[in-house]
Amino acid sequence: MKSADIVHTAASPTQEVWLVQRAISGDAEAFASLYDTYVDRVYRFIFFRVGESRLAEDLTSQTFLKAWESVGRYQIRGLPFAAWLFRIARNKVIDNYRVSKETVSLEAALSTQPDPNGRVDEKVEGHLEIEQLRVALRRLTEDQRQVLTLKFIEGLSTKEISQITGKQEGAIRALQMRGLQALAQILGAANG
Repeated sequence: MKSADIVHTAASPTQEVWLVQRAISGDAEAFASLYDTYVDRVYRFIFFRVGESRLAEDLTSQTFLKAWESVGRYQIRGLPFAAWLFRIARNKVIDNYRVSKETVSLEAALSTQPDPNGRVDEKVEGHLEIEQLRVALRRLTEDQRQVLTLKFIEGLSTKEISQITGKQEGAIRALQMRGLQALAQILGAANG
């Protein structure tokens, strides 16, 4: 089987292990397949932490560049490759905040050109809802924010989140519950 034979979609666990092994040995096509599999998920994870599409794109690129540079040292230990990627992404976001503490204004988020085929009011409302959610998420603890992002935006299981964060599954469930309760209170107060 060649790397090019793998379709650039979600790989099965067996295909993923094979692709990771090939990428570790320097196969750029195998790494490209892994990139195609995970780029959207990593981008969403980063976007919901930084709130700016250009910055999220830059940090996503940096994440995959770091992954490509480091993949030769990656060890397959039963953890999903995604866990390693999300750790790199998380570190890139943290590094970005250490360097610059800028925030995105609502005006900047809405400054994109409207789609002439779409309804502007629906798009503005969608942007406002996303901004409201981002603001609410920032009021949670870092651990709660990370767990909720991985669970509900990335769709990862509790076990996968446990592997990414290094926390026990029970702790993940508790963080999720407390985070959802806090988010409900924050959003309820904002809408009430």
